Amino acid sequence: MIIYIFKKIVTFLFIICVLAQISFCLVYFTPHSMSNFHNLNFIDAYIAFFKQLLQGQFRLLTGETVPFFHTLLATFELCILALLVALVVGLPLGVFLGLSNINWLNSTIRLGALLLYSCPIVMLVIIVMYWLSPTWLVSMNFDMSPSVTGTSLLDIFISTNTSKWPALLEQLHYLILPIIFLAIQPSIMTIQLISQNVKNISRQNFIKMAVIRERSPFKILRRHLLPNSIPVTIPQLTYNTTTLLFSTMVIEILFNRVGLGQWVMIAYRDHNYFIISIAILACGTVISLLTLLGEILAIVIYPLRHKEHYV
Repeated sequence: MIIYIFKKIVTFLFIICVLAQISFCLVYFTPHSMSNFHNLNFIDAYIAFFKQLLQGQFRLLTGETVPFFHTLLATFELCILALLVALVVGLPLGVFLGLSNINWLNSTIRLGALLLYSCPIVMLVIIVMYWLSPTWLVSMNFDMSPSVTGTSLLDIFISTNTSKWPALLEQLHYLILPIIFLAIQPSIMTIQLISQNVKNISRQNFIKMAVIRERSPFKILRRHLLPNSIPVTIPQLTYNTTTLLFSTMVIEILFNRVGLGQWVMIAYRDHNYFIISIAILACGTVISLLTLLGEILAIVIYPLRHKEHYV
């Protein structure tokens, strides 16, 4: 298991290195990119680029600094929270659909899930905000204090403030709508994948033997169904990280939240191709990191899964 995880980490680092090379070429060879690398030769510009990349901040010709890591972590925070909500919502519903024989209820849940999945996220956000704005005060100010780590929740936990729980609840009040909108598509994918895997596994012979031996259906679910269905589902969910990242960027623009979405929109408006080039590296990093975490989590839950690749 350790060797398999090490191989995945090496693959992740290789992908990040390739994306960094592509971003540097776009920054260095693109005219009017507002970077300070054009005054240097290729070797010096290459060293300066990766030095600023390791520092987490890029400097423009205007003297402005671009916080790479803070922007990246802000977007990564939303993606992780949306995936956690998707697992909490999708796991029980997926197991229920996989084991339930009530056809009309299964069809109703699947129809509602498909209708939500087919709705454009921009239209859904605008309709819900218009509907909730007269009755519920939804704050649009996500930058209430300077960020230390780039993630609002982690800043609250490491702060020296004694009243952390009120601040945490207040921040969750700001994040609840973006997280709900982002969790719609991953939740539907989780429901579909879990229900399919549970149906397939419930037809296996070892499940039939477990039904004969075990008297409690909860033991069968806990010992046999869930350990064999969840590890298969988690890597399949990470294949849709590109859609999740795009939805996160759209949500950040609509809710005026700091992240890659605001970053790219401002860069496109100002024709700042340097920031757009760095955003390519940031998007690739988020997608690769989510995929890596999904693979590691699946291996930790079910260590024998990696042997299937060598059969």
